[in-house]
Amino acid sequence: MRQEPEIGDGLKAMNRVIDPKEIARLIGELARWVDPEIFRLLPVWHPETARKQALFKAGWQEVQTNNGKPKFEGNSKANAALSRALGISKKARPNWSCCHIWGNDDASFSKGNSEVNDPKYYSCIANMVLLPNPLKAFTDSVPEVKSALRLAAFQLYGFLPQDRSAPTTEDTGEWLPEGWERGMVNGICRINPRIKKSAQSRANKIFDEFNNTAANYPHQQVSRVMRYWSEKIPEFEFGEAS
Repeated sequence: MRQEPEIGDGLKAMNRVIDPKEIARLIGELARWVDPEIFRLLPVWHPETARKQALFKAGWQEVQTNNGKPKFEGNSKANAALSRALGISKKARPNWSCCHIWGNDDASFSKGNSEVNDPKYYSCIANMVLLPNPLKAFTDSVPEVKSALRLAAFQLYGFLPQDRSAPTTEDTGEWLPEGWERGMVNGICRINPRIKKSAQSRANKIFDEFNNTAANYPHQQVSRVMRYWSEKIPEFEFGEAS
């Protein structure tokens, strides 16, 4: 019987031939982050949904379907939230990916207990970073890169999901961009009137839907999410923006 050649684990093969410090340099120079002030103004932009939750039509009267089957949230709302918090449109960022920082650490992506399935964190803008498409694979596959991004988010926003341990430089190995361990993170898209207006508009929309929508709107979920963030961020209050 003819034997197939053994090529081994792809990640281990890659690690033998690339320079982690060079990949770390690229991530450090190219990552784009939301201004921490915007995070404090509106930490979560779509508390009404998370990945794998059912999608509803406008007005929350009917479930969205495709060929008679219910549709579920993928990454679209988080993607849109990140763009707006950065002050850009999705069309204006070709070949850039919205990458969740805390999410499914299972290599097979089969486990459901993930931050991206939790409405507290799915559209949390401290839990996302914008990276060029080729670098996204590293955030999905290399544990040290995940740890580096998590350390940066902790330094920038003080962000750490519930029941998670704070990342350390030991977790990142040689994959840590220079300066990140001291909070010297480049690529922050600073707050401007357009971004602030967008955040306030989204906050008003959440408040309006919470008070006026049909029974299908997840009132208890949204209340729980916004209360969580109100406790985490003293200056954040769930109510109509001024």
